[in-house]
Amino acid sequence: MAIAVNDQPHAPSDRDLHAVRSPERQLLARRILLETLFLGSLGDALLHDRFAVGLTLWTATLAVIFVHAVRHRGERLTLEQKAWLGTALFFAAAFAWRDSESLLFYDFLAMLGAFAMLAAATNSASPVRSLLGQHCRSLFFVVKRAVASGATSVVQLLLETGIEELPHSWRRGSRGARVVRAVLLALPVLLVFGLLFGAADPLFVSVLSLPRIDVGMALSHLFVLGVISWTVGGWLYGALVDDRTRTIPPARLRISLGALEVTTILGGLVALFALFVAVQIGWLFGGERLVHSTTGLGYAEYARHGFFELVTVALLIIPVLVGTRAAVSDDDARAIRRYRMLTIPLLGLMGGVMASALGRMALYVHYYGLSTDRLFASVFMGWLALVLAWFCITTLRGRTRDFGAGMTITGFMTLAALNLSNPDAVVARVNVARASAALHLGDSVSTGSGHPTTPIDYDYLTRALNADAVGHLVNALSASPVAPVGSPARAEEVRERCKAVNHLMQRWMHNGANSDWRSWNVSRWRARGAIAAREAELRSVTCMDATGEAPFGDRDGRPARPGEQWYSSPHAP
Repeated sequence: MAIAVNDQPHAPSDRDLHAVRSPERQLLARRILLETLFLGSLGDALLHDRFAVGLTLWTATLAVIFVHAVRHRGERLTLEQKAWLGTALFFAAAFAWRDSESLLFYDFLAMLGAFAMLAAATNSASPVRSLLGQHCRSLFFVVKRAVASGATSVVQLLLETGIEELPHSWRRGSRGARVVRAVLLALPVLLVFGLLFGAADPLFVSVLSLPRIDVGMALSHLFVLGVISWTVGGWLYGALVDDRTRTIPPARLRISLGALEVTTILGGLVALFALFVAVQIGWLFGGERLVHSTTGLGYAEYARHGFFELVTVALLIIPVLVGTRAAVSDDDARAIRRYRMLTIPLLGLMGGVMASALGRMALYVHYYGLSTDRLFASVFMGWLALVLAWFCITTLRGRTRDFGAGMTITGFMTLAALNLSNPDAVVARVNVARASAALHLGDSVSTGSGHPTTPIDYDYLTRALNADAVGHLVNALSASPVAPVGSPARAEEVRERCKAVNHLMQRWMHNGANSDWRSWNVSRWRARGAIAAREAELRSVTCMDATGEAPFGDRDGRPARPGEQWYSSPHAP
């Protein structure tokens, strides 16, 4: 009878952990537990209401605690560990710098990714201790393991501290048991006499009355503290204490593809992409007449459709190519040759698809202007082009282990470049320049509705964009209107400019001026400074009155006419 032996590494049980637990290990676990509770309390104090400079300070505190713990173990940070820690701190610092909600969302994900790689590079039992020379599936393993550690490893941390031994020390007759018994006996007696004294004297009741507690607010603080403590405790344990043997990522996928499967999959994609690119060549040379005759759409409407779908196509082609190559055995030379033979034209066609997407975006911006979503999608498309070029240099030349590192590093660098370029300010600057250029050349800026439209979408710029763009908006509003005097667009632009001034002053002049320091942000501080420094220029912006254009002026306390929305100071009578 044959006995199957499982040679896969396995995690030790809690009994095994208890057996191998040393006093030094237990002391380290207890120290991490205390630091975790401290970080949870600090996180609730700094991050409960909003992520801003509070997140930067909290992350810096976490970094100090992490570095001190590593040195306490008698180790020094390696160059890669320093790089990942610096990356996490950079994206955390963005919350005290930028104010774009979309950008900060990606910054937060990048910060978590950097911490995940930092934990993998620090843990002595991790099979992936360096980004370099790793397959993409190994990087996926790192993220998966970091999520699992943050979700469950705090339980192991508690076991490492010896907390399960605590109930045994509270046996009957111990000092702890006597204290609990005394409190339980005293509480009913004190409660009875306290109620009697309270009924006898109302003043006594007021002295002993408990403060009113907002239960909902208290529960929200407990929730934030618990989530932060649980997650950070699991992450610290996984990075510094956990030395359990980890399952090594498989060298290849379970599914195996041969030359026939590779030809069918990639050959079908080549044919489909070739057909699509041929159609795109038609509309590029045929112009608006061909588009309208075949689809019934104008150029603006045609450009509005399809860009984000093409971005998704460019994104999905990467896992398809990487997964297909990972499923091909290194010993199958015929399948590898067929893979390379079909991948090269597929990447060339993918370049045509991306060119079509960028062409649509150029038309889209020409007719509708630039937005943060369109800017991020365009930058993302540029990053995908770099990734595909790197794929050609590495994977197609047999260097499959170098592709994941290049893709990850360029991704972090692209996001860092976005932070440095200030996307909201770019959007504001492009839209203002677009309107001025269009009117200078005599082009129409109408979207085709037939109604006069303002050359600059001030409503979007002042409401959708955040503090990063305020300086450029103040410059645009302080300048003269771009629409010619007497044109239908002039009156509309004046109205929109007046509403924009109204909104900026309401948002940045009084509201938030005395906000909590934990919500402080460089961009918001600059925005309030720009409004205050150029308030006189903003109040000189003309608005539409019954007599025509009149300066915005000081309209505090003046009743608004029908259809007007004037700025109103909270100090107005």
